[in-house]
Amino acid sequence: MRSAFSRTIAGLVLGAAALAPPAGADEWDEGSDPDRGVSTDNVLFHGSEQTHDLGVQIGFVPDQDWYLVSVRPFSSYQFVADAFTGDLDLTATGVQRLNGTQVLQQDAAVLEGGGVLSLSWFRGAGATDETNFVRVAGAACTQFCNNLDTYRARFYDTTYTIPRFNNSGTQTTVLLLQNTTDRNCTLTMFFLNGSGALLFNPSEAMGPHGLLVVPTAAFAANASGSVRIAHTCGYGGLSGKAVSVEPATGFTFDTPVLHRPH
Repeated sequence: MRSAFSRTIAGLVLGAAALAPPAGADEWDEGSDPDRGVSTDNVLFHGSEQTHDLGVQIGFVPDQDWYLVSVRPFSSYQFVADAFTGDLDLTATGVQRLNGTQVLQQDAAVLEGGGVLSLSWFRGAGATDETNFVRVAGAACTQFCNNLDTYRARFYDTTYTIPRFNNSGTQTTVLLLQNTTDRNCTLTMFFLNGSGALLFNPSEAMGPHGLLVVPTAAFAANASGSVRIAHTCGYGGLSGKAVSVEPATGFTFDTPVLHRPH
């Protein structure tokens, strides 16, 4: 028979195991400066891809994962959470964007039958970068989550660029932009001169699979430079080109709309 001493030791070990967090693959939870708040050191950049769990923390406290994002002027971004495992079952309110304690974007878009949660946003003009945070929390398994309840986090700079538009002399430029997604989105076109200074920044809304034709001379007459397009369509959510027409010859010059490669 087991002695009373042995039973006491076994009870202490089991009690300690119950209070400790599960052993997990989420190294961001293991350090002395974890990713459960604004002190996170986990910075996202274009093309970031990470796997995290929402396993319960010491004292059966539900886990949260915070990500730091540097948001630049004239730019747009997308955060994607997918590849859910176990009993995670995140909902739209489980992925939010904050500037610290204030929630800037309340709910993620629910895509692909609930298997993908997406936050898309953009920033307008400004002199300096801003710091945003993305928080992932609220797993359905709550204090019963463990290291098998994982998801994949991805991040993209979704900004499109056009290296040249020209409405000077007799030439004029028309933009042709298509929303390649099956959902509504918005965009702002930032027309910059050759020195990078902002000239005009019109905004438009686009319906699913919609086509936008923009005669740029209507608001950027006698100007030339480049264009940045910030939007909420998500990475790869737009396609298009700039067509510059020379009436004297009938020649056209096509410039593709480009996004950062992944």
